Amino acid sequence: MFKFLILRPKWIVVAVGVLVFWLTHKEWFTDTYLWQKAEGSLTDYSYRFGGGSLSDPRIKLIGLGTTSFKLDTLATEEIAASPTLRKMQQPWPWDRSVYAAILEKLMAAGAKVVMFDFVFASGMEGDEVFASALEKYKDHVVIGEMFSDEQGLDSKTKKLVPPNERLLRPGTESVAGLVNIWTDSDETVRRARYQTSVERETLELPNLDPRIAAYLKKEISAGHIPDELTHITARAAEKFQGKIATPSPDQLSFINFQGPKGTYRALPVENLFVDRLWKKPSTTFSNKIVIVGPMAEIFHDVHATPFGETPGPEIQAQMLAALLQGHWLAETSETTNFRLALGAVALALLICLGVPQALLKGLLLVGSTVALVVGCQFAFTQSNLVIPLLTPLLCLVATGSFGIIFEYALEQLERRRYRHIFNRYVSKNVAKVILEDTRSVEDSLRGIKKPVTILFSDIRGFTTMTEKTDAAKLVAQLNEYFAEMVDIIQERHSGTLQKFIGDALMAAWGDTHTHGNEMDARRAVAAALEMRRGLAKLNGLWKDNPDRLVLATGIGVNHGEVVYGNIGSKERTELTVLGDGVNLAARLESATKQFHTDILVGEQVEKLTREHFVYRSVGAVAFKGKTKPVETFTVLSDRSLPPPAWLAKYHEGIKLYRARKFADAARQFEIASHEIGMADYLCEMYLLQCAAGLETPPPENWDGSFTLADK
Repeated sequence: MFKFLILRPKWIVVAVGVLVFWLTHKEWFTDTYLWQKAEGSLTDYSYRFGGGSLSDPRIKLIGLGTTSFKLDTLATEEIAASPTLRKMQQPWPWDRSVYAAILEKLMAAGAKVVMFDFVFASGMEGDEVFASALEKYKDHVVIGEMFSDEQGLDSKTKKLVPPNERLLRPGTESVAGLVNIWTDSDETVRRARYQTSVERETLELPNLDPRIAAYLKKEISAGHIPDELTHITARAAEKFQGKIATPSPDQLSFINFQGPKGTYRALPVENLFVDRLWKKPSTTFSNKIVIVGPMAEIFHDVHATPFGETPGPEIQAQMLAALLQGHWLAETSETTNFRLALGAVALALLICLGVPQALLKGLLLVGSTVALVVGCQFAFTQSNLVIPLLTPLLCLVATGSFGIIFEYALEQLERRRYRHIFNRYVSKNVAKVILEDTRSVEDSLRGIKKPVTILFSDIRGFTTMTEKTDAAKLVAQLNEYFAEMVDIIQERHSGTLQKFIGDALMAAWGDTHTHGNEMDARRAVAAALEMRRGLAKLNGLWKDNPDRLVLATGIGVNHGEVVYGNIGSKERTELTVLGDGVNLAARLESATKQFHTDILVGEQVEKLTREHFVYRSVGAVAFKGKTKPVETFTVLSDRSLPPPAWLAKYHEGIKLYRARKFADAARQFEIASHEIGMADYLCEMYLLQCAAGLETPPPENWDGSFTLADK
């Protein structure tokens, strides 16, 4: 699978781009509520960023608000002086003569068209009076009719609810117009239809019987079912300025909203009948279209729009303004949308597959996304063109993001694969530096000096083992041994395995990366202690296995300045450390044989870590090639365990020994040896040295150090 990904990454990105493009053109995917909600929200942002426009001064709004029922803002004598106001105090619905009085009042004020945003469906008192007023001003007034859903035997249909038949006298049919406000699937008003029919509205019902839908579609396309129903705003516009052009009824058209709630401020209807509030009506309503509609909460005639919650009469006013001004919002064709989505996928693929730098890919993708959004907004604001943004946006962002993320993930997998391969041949830390830390690699090519803690480990008597043991069995045992030791060094204590030298290994802390000299040294000593325990565990597992030998090791740990660099020839190089600090670690490991201990650490390591480990001084050792003796120590345990009681006596003995007080020193070593309770090589060694010192006193320049001839 990974090999396939490596070999075919571009084809996979292309396949995902094709999949995204295919999904965005499937109705079962794009007709979902979430998709429609997201698409609608993007369109709403276009409306809001467009900023809207000023209200049309030719349209005035009169509202039936909360005050129109309570009349609590009017004086009692003002209500008593008006028969219409007294009727408005009666329970809702009002006597229809109230609307006749409103119509008369507005026409007297010079209104050219009055539009009642009500459906007067049922009979009421005052119908005859209102009918007479409608007949009188039939060329200047419009009232509502509406669609309602009706459940038939097989499926839902649309039913037209006209005004009460007593209101429409012969010759007044043009008085009625649809008041319906259409909502998208997310219950937000964005579109309208100014010409329609019952059949066309039925065709758009959800879950309509497919047979009925096919029949209606065929009949409408053939022109056998005309769009004989006109919206109330179109009726009003025609009566105001004659024949007007309306968008095609084939689809709901986007409304060119002028703004949010309050763009058209409503005058309370009761003000028409109070003289002190009815000021200069001739200038306010002269030659205007006046919309009279419900504004009170009891009517529940409030709808969500791109600009927020808006009362129905205000929406009707904005629809009417769009008709009067001829400012349409056109929607791009399916062909254009198809090409735009295809171009978005192609652009995303070009960015992912044609640009080598990951950062540049991300910047280009972000820039392209911003350009797409800004371009669509510009088309909306400047050209009144609505571009469905979600499809090309998803094609661009989804394809581009997948391509970038997939390539990054693939690069990380490839990096991990190479690291896994490198880990088999070089240290884990070295592999990490080579693959991730370019600057460190460049520095190492030149060579740098740095303080490093070095650990050498060697198997005792390995040469003899190779002569007496089957080679295959010995290699198998060595692999088990090295697996345990390398795991301790690299995984548990974050060291760098520098190299294998036959049966020996060399590790470092602070070469590829450092956590400070003290922490590097501390980790190295902790690793040495765990290597001691790890070998004991392995020997325990091997003791009953005839194919395994009991192993013993020596470990030397030193801290000092080394040269860190890439050493080798043109054909083969090695990122390693070298110098006196490394040599001394190797000599400490070799000295473990002379002092019969498994771990020896140098004085710099002891100084850096004495707060964390219990050390036993071995002695000052004058190594060959060194001008000054080096204090050496063996580590007993970490500080979680207290120092043994005999350790103080032992260290007191060394102090007396170096002060040439050999008899006193011998007594301290004897006490320490007795308290240890078993044969102890170091105590015996110092007892022999004390006896020699008593027999033959050392020269004046004697410093108490031991000399090692071997390196």
